[in-house]
Amino acid sequence: MSFIDIIGYAAGFLILISIIPQIIKSWKTKSTKDISLLRYLIYAAGVVLWLVYGIVLYNGPMMVVNGINLILASSILYLKFKYG
Repeated sequence: MSFIDIIGYAAGFLILISIIPQIIKSWKTKSTKDISLLRYLIYAAGVVLWLVYGIVLYNGPMMVVNGINLILASSILYLKFKYG
């Protein structure tokens, strides 16, 4: 693994952990009224594009991080539709 890959994984990891507190809070409180649906729809669309870009380039960090990130973004959207 190259130094650039390590930077990619580190950056992706920070982005991933930034969304986890929102998922936990929404799940515990069963409330998503303060979450912007539009923001998370745009976010998820961006993540899909980054994932496709990573797949085309066959870039490990981009594929792994954005695959996981898509799952997390989808979790927020699921909670928004369920509790919104």
